[in-house]
Amino acid sequence: MQISTFTPDDVHPFLTLARDEGWISTRRELAFLLERSPDGCLVCHEQGKPVGFVTAIRHGRSGWIGNLLVGAANRGRGIGSTLFKRAMEMLQRSGATTVWLTASTVGRPIYERNGFCSCDQVRRWERPGSVQEHPPALVTIPQGWQEIDYLGWGDSRNELLSYAAGGGTAIGEDRGFLMVQRLGNGQQIGPFGALDSSVAERLLEQALTTEERMLLDAPASNRSIGRLLTSRGFTVSNEVALMYAGRPPAYHPECIYGFASMGSMG
Repeated sequence: MQISTFTPDDVHPFLTLARDEGWISTRRELAFLLERSPDGCLVCHEQGKPVGFVTAIRHGRSGWIGNLLVGAANRGRGIGSTLFKRAMEMLQRSGATTVWLTASTVGRPIYERNGFCSCDQVRRWERPGSVQEHPPALVTIPQGWQEIDYLGWGDSRNELLSYAAGGGTAIGEDRGFLMVQRLGNGQQIGPFGALDSSVAERLLEQALTTEERMLLDAPASNRSIGRLLTSRGFTVSNEVALMYAGRPPAYHPECIYGFASMGSMG
């Protein structure tokens, strides 16, 4: 078992394994992770072949572990645990005092044994639709949007916001913002932050002008987004635990209407 950082040769095997597992990962997202956090993109090789992956990235004082992925034929041998521990060590060395991740029902006990506790559930909402193409538009992130995102997560995630804006379009006003990113054969709504549900509803109405397939990850404890999405034809396709370890975060889910990524970066 050899743990090392990603090389360009590891990108295609990662995306292939992620697709086989039913995960939603993109080459653009991985390129951002490799650029922003090269030491946190780890791969396990055995006999020269990649058999497991993990990514870790720091936002301000907090970090996020995502894409912990081991092929079915190689599970139960400690590969995932080794990758997870290396990712944690990297984030702690970099100064992260809080580490986030999402966990399935199967994975949650493993993370609890490593000091993580659950603070919410994350629901994946989907609305079916057709495939269309919309070129991304250049967006400047106003300071007010950064402040709303900070209020929700208790940390600065400005580079993540800029990444999201670069992959699609953005809608916003003084009390809220919403970004729509290209995601495979559809679009992802998020990041999506607002100071009250009436603002969120106005922004969502502006975003739902396409008949494309739409996806959104949102905190279950924000009941306003659940009501808004249900009334507009979205249904829940999956639910995982939102967990953290370390310093308790200043987490305010009532301001978070959509995550910036599909589980990998927050």
